[in-house]
Amino acid sequence: MVGKYQTEFEIYLNKCVDKLEWVSQRNRNGIPYYVLEDGKYNNMDNAYTNTTTGDVSWWTNGFFAGILWQLYNYTREEKYREWARIQEVKLDRCFDIFQGINHDVGFMWLHTSVANYHMTQDPKAKVRAVHAANILAGRFNLKGNFIRAWGGIDNHCTGLAIIDCLMNLSLLYWATEETGDPRFEQIARAHADMTLEQFIREDGSVHHIVKFNAATGEIIEAERGQGYEVGSSWTRGQGWAIYGFVNSFLHTKDKRYLEASKKVADYFINHLPDSHLAPIDFKQPAEDVFEDNSATCIAICGLLELGKALNEEKADGNKYMEAAEEMLKALCEHRLCLDSTSEALVERCAVAYHFDKHITTLIYADYFLLEALLKVQNQELKMW
Repeated sequence: MVGKYQTEFEIYLNKCVDKLEWVSQRNRNGIPYYVLEDGKYNNMDNAYTNTTTGDVSWWTNGFFAGILWQLYNYTREEKYREWARIQEVKLDRCFDIFQGINHDVGFMWLHTSVANYHMTQDPKAKVRAVHAANILAGRFNLKGNFIRAWGGIDNHCTGLAIIDCLMNLSLLYWATEETGDPRFEQIARAHADMTLEQFIREDGSVHHIVKFNAATGEIIEAERGQGYEVGSSWTRGQGWAIYGFVNSFLHTKDKRYLEASKKVADYFINHLPDSHLAPIDFKQPAEDVFEDNSATCIAICGLLELGKALNEEKADGNKYMEAAEEMLKALCEHRLCLDSTSEALVERCAVAYHFDKHITTLIYADYFLLEALLKVQNQELKMW
């Protein structure tokens, strides 16, 4: 992908790699999530209990390994491969605990075991990844054709599906491609088809949560989720949809998914402020200046992939790639931390609109920024 900011992006990429060298050195034996007041990443490598909100089973715990595998793929420095394997082994405890596992096993094991297997053909990594895929497939609800989102044993979340899960479907596609067992892809496509019908509004905005009657499969309601209000447009959810649908297209070649990604992308681009940086919700009050640049980073990656896919299909994808590049340029110029005051790269992120605003850095924002900078150089390790 060659754009007008190619030289600038290469400079930013190398600066980020330089910073990530010392950040990953310090955090190699932990599992980072967000930066604390002292500027250092916290550690999620904690014992699981059903009352904790941050532990070894947390959904973000594959992204640091994803950063490490991207760094290894780019630099070929062995230390990154070894540190990534440390992360992968830590997650074995999640299989034993089980109750902490949810639909986000894709985020956890695509960036650890699938990446490892892709790079090294380690048979243990393959077993871990297929095991995770079986767990994800086991959350499929036959009546509603959805993969259940949150909740373990004896939990009330049996009827909840969320837009984020589109990204986790890549683990199921991979499992079919790797094992030849078609049931994984069948489940992934059923969930993607349901998302097409139930999550995407006419204008291209998306619901975050749809609640089903788990016994009958009937829709009960769409819930606010992490956005501003019911019916609003949570930007990270929009990003998941852009990227998730184009991933489903790339695995299946079903053009309905490509069109869905395009529809959501058009909404995103048309509602993005002049800053090119995403608010938490496109429908939040005009005076609210809160941003979620994890959404910016995710959308950039999705738009780049969408533009490339459209061009390969002999359609015009340049609009989406150019929008992604403008967003990436704005992010690097205004929301990138390259000094030692914080171990994070991306500033001004948010977990959710109504969540405590003390969390303003997120490990997955850093991951998707690195992926984006590698994408524009055609040097990323494909994780999805």
